[in-house]
Amino acid sequence: MAIVHQPTFRLNSLLFLAFIALAIYLGMTLPDRYPVHFGLSGEPTRWEERGPGMWILLVAVGAFSFGKLHLFQRFLLTDPDSTLLNVPHRDLFLNLPRERKIPVFRRMNRMLGILNTALLATYIGLLLLTWWSAHQPGGWPARFSFQALVAAVGFAVIFPLVELRVFSRMIRRKLREEGLLPPGDTPGAAPAGAPPTGAVRPDREE
Repeated sequence: MAIVHQPTFRLNSLLFLAFIALAIYLGMTLPDRYPVHFGLSGEPTRWEERGPGMWILLVAVGAFSFGKLHLFQRFLLTDPDSTLLNVPHRDLFLNLPRERKIPVFRRMNRMLGILNTALLATYIGLLLLTWWSAHQPGGWPARFSFQALVAAVGFAVIFPLVELRVFSRMIRRKLREEGLLPPGDTPGAAPAGAPPTGAVRPDREE
């Protein structure tokens, strides 16, 4: 089974090309002044005279952030036996057979791909917000771009938290199926009937 999630990897490759093409087109059609800072409501709070500096910086940061995760998805999350990654119940998880670890890594790879899609959508939304705010300050396209940007950021924050819970459940289930984790137990938990940590066991009467 291939570990790299090809649908998200290919989609992100195409979206990145679209991001670069959009950045070039929008950058060439910017007016003399464009916003470079926004308030919490999406209204511009600082403007910049037209020039390549700030726009190129924004595109470069977006490209670097995307490229790093894109390479991680392709080359880092591909080895189920790697000890470099920190996963729930890591020590026990590394003792699982390789074929039992592959589905978990494939899901992690998919998560990274979807997260990178959200990251790219965030930068695309930021480009559109800047461009529309420069052309039509306060217009509906700028407001829509800001709402889309907020939605992408929110998804990028919530989605990994949900996936981490799913990973933890998947790993616990596989550990129990392999007999590495007794049913109902979690690594590091005290055995049933054991005194709390730090408690003094009363002496047995003679």
